Amino acid sequence: MNVRPTSQVTDDVVELRPHTAASLDPLLRWKNDIEIQRLSDDETNTFTRAEVAATLERWMRPSEDIVHLAIGLAGRAEPIGFLHLALIERAHRRCRLGIVIGEKDLWGHGYGRRAVAQAVDHAFGVLDLDRITAEVFADNKRSVRLLEGAGFVHEGVMRESIHRDGQRIDEVIFGLLRHEWTRGQK
Repeated sequence: MNVRPTSQVTDDVVELRPHTAASLDPLLRWKNDIEIQRLSDDETNTFTRAEVAATLERWMRPSEDIVHLAIGLAGRAEPIGFLHLALIERAHRRCRLGIVIGEKDLWGHGYGRRAVAQAVDHAFGVLDLDRITAEVFADNKRSVRLLEGAGFVHEGVMRESIHRDGQRIDEVIFGLLRHEWTRGQK
């Protein structure tokens, strides 16, 4: 069964759509951006074009347990970011959400909020899941605000979860339940 949407989802300006070859150059830039890595990855690394192309190729293949999508703007071929619904567990009807707005000049414009809302609609409406979890580094204040604004509930902290620059960084765990989302939509 293919869990990727067969058509793009739109919200006036923001579009969640399957990745295409147009994702490669932006993804290569974002994957090698230290600031983006520090906000979203456990480690900072340098990635070659071939490595990112292989990642993109994997992201473009249908999968039972993960949905990779580009975040686009209407009328713009290149994506502005990406998100995934990962670790989809059908038996428990749950998944994890991850999002990156890679174009830094577009941070703070509400595109991440719209993309998360569409992803949540897809997870609950199309994939028929009941729970979405998201984990963010405690020092990533933008992501914390994004999830709180999208209705996610702070559920806990994984204390000193990662080691970065000689410091231990906490990860904050958020969750959203289908009935909470449905109630909030009324």
